[in-house]
Amino acid sequence: MDIRKLFYLLIISIFISGCEVKLGPSQFWSKVFRTQTDSNYYKNKSEDLVNYLTENIEEYEINKVTVMDLVDENEESPILGEYLSSRVVEAITKKYYFRADKIFRVAQKGEVNAVMKNLNLKPSYSYNKEEIRNMGKALKSQALITGKITDLGTNIDVHLTLTDVMSGEVIASATEHLTRTKFAVEMLRHH
Repeated sequence: MDIRKLFYLLIISIFISGCEVKLGPSQFWSKVFRTQTDSNYYKNKSEDLVNYLTENIEEYEINKVTVMDLVDENEESPILGEYLSSRVVEAITKKYYFRADKIFRVAQKGEVNAVMKNLNLKPSYSYNKEEIRNMGKALKSQALITGKITDLGTNIDVHLTLTDVMSGEVIASATEHLTRTKFAVEMLRHH
């Protein structure tokens, strides 16, 4: 019996010595547990933001909204901010969240950029009351959506506010947490 155990141990040793042992993670597991996100992830997050932002605003007569590019902590518009603002526009025009009996309109990005250039403004999260009113008047919109992206280290927070252009008061605000992927961090760092 001892000779049999020794023989099996010898066979197993020969088999193991002929195999390569890889201690690092294999490509298979990285594909199974994919940590990167796809465009549907951002689409769903944008739709959630729009849902939260427009939940209880029926009392306001909003026919047209201006969506500004989202900014980072330095009040600069990163690629991620531009991308998310286009996703917000897509979500807000796909389904009319304010009223079912009206047609909802969003100011076109080129028109927004031209008005900002004429008013000598750049994308920001914190416009003053007069700047908001001037943009609303020039774009013929009743509300302005601004946003801020904050890298918290463990995740990325996206915060949007919906502001009435006449009063300058915040009508609604919403926050979503994004998974902090290499892709998102790279897009946040590039302006």
